[in-house]
Amino acid sequence: MDLKLDKSQAALRLALCGGGAALLYAGALRLPALEKHRAWLEAHRVETIAAGAAVLFGLSLTLAPLASGESGTEEPELAGYEPVE
Repeated sequence: MDLKLDKSQAALRLALCGGGAALLYAGALRLPALEKHRAWLEAHRVETIAAGAAVLFGLSLTLAPLASGESGTEEPELAGYEPVE
C-alpha cells in the first residue's frame, strides 16, 4: 500500500498529538488513582509523553486518514512503454 502523506499536514497532526499527550500527562499526575505510579511517571516523563503522542497519532490516522493526492485506483503512466498483448 503506497501512502503519500502531505508532510506539513502530518507534522501539524503530530504536533497537536504531542501537545495533547503533554496535557494528558499533566492531568494524569493529578489523578489519585495513579498515586502509586507517580514516581515512575515523573522519572519517565519524555517516554510517557512520546508513547501517548504515538497512540493519539495512530488513533487520529484511524479515525481521519490523511488525504493523499491520488485515488489509488488508477495505474501510473510509464513513459516509453507499451502494454504487451
